Amino acid sequence: MAMTHSPGRYLTKAIDRTANALRGLWYRHIYLSWVQFGRTITFAGPIRCAGVTGSIRIGDRVFLGPNISLAVAEGGSLVIGRDVSVNQGSILSARLSVTVGDGTRIGDHCSIRDSDHRIEAGRTLLESGFQAQAVKIGRNVWIGRQVTVLPGVTIGDDAIIGAHSLVNTDIPARALAFGTPARVQRVLA
Repeated sequence: MAMTHSPGRYLTKAIDRTANALRGLWYRHIYLSWVQFGRTITFAGPIRCAGVTGSIRIGDRVFLGPNISLAVAEGGSLVIGRDVSVNQGSILSARLSVTVGDGTRIGDHCSIRDSDHRIEAGRTLLESGFQAQAVKIGRNVWIGRQVTVLPGVTIGDDAIIGAHSLVNTDIPARALAFGTPARVQRVLA
C-alpha cells in the first residue's frame, strides 16, 4: 500500500501544534498563572477553573483534555503527578485533598471529588454545608470512561477501574474492579 502525502495533512499538524503552544501560553501565564505546572504540559482544549482558591500542582508531561474542570476550594489541594492524562469532560474537585499518582490515566467524563453535601434534619441542602475526605489515587492506575470516585476513597498502585463504575470504597493495588458499586473482580499478577 503506497503512502500518500498531502499538504493538508502537514498543515493540520502545524495548526494543531501552534494551537497547543498558544493554549499553553494562555493557561501558564494568564488564566492559570497561579498553578504550579511541570514541563511539557499538553492543553488539548478549554479548561474550567472558576472560583479556585486552593492550590493546584501539575507534574511534568501531563495531558489535559478538552473541557475538563479543576475545582479547588480554599485550603484544598489538587496534586496531579507526572505522565498523567486527564481526558475530556472530566472533573477533579478538592475541598480537602485529591492526589493523582504518576502515570495514571483518567478516561473521558470521570468525576473525582473529595466532598459531598451534608444532609442534616431540619436544614436545607444549602444550609448544611459540605463534608470532605481526601481522595488518593496511586501510580499507574487506569480509570475507565465515566467513572465516579467518591470522597474518602484510596485506589492502590497499578489498579484498573472499569468504565461506568462508582467507586465508594478503597481498591487495593493491582486490582481489577468494576461495577456500581465497584467491586474487586480479581487481583492482577
